[in-house]
Amino acid sequence: MTNFTHTVTDQGDHVLLVLAGDLDFAAHGTLATQISTLLAVGRGVVVDCSGVTFLDSMGLRALIEGVRTAAVAGLGFELAEPSQPVLRVLELSGTEELFRIRGPQA
Repeated sequence: MTNFTHTVTDQGDHVLLVLAGDLDFAAHGTLATQISTLLAVGRGVVVDCSGVTFLDSMGLRALIEGVRTAAVAGLGFELAEPSQPVLRVLELSGTEELFRIRGPQA
């Protein structure tokens, strides 16, 4: 059992996916499926990471798959307000340049 939650809201020009809790191996499948489903609709996705308390390599993998899928489809994919744990993993893994990062009010 994981303490991962997510909600989706339509923001007009994009879809906002708000994540909270541990983005880890247990959450990977759910997150990857959700991102894939949202991108299949043909709209950009902003992923609010402000509530993410832990990010492991599998969680990071789901986000990287999302940014790559969006790029192939010509859609936007951004991280909004990444928490310290998210920023730390992006920095340590050298993947921060893959993502467009957005500040408050996604």
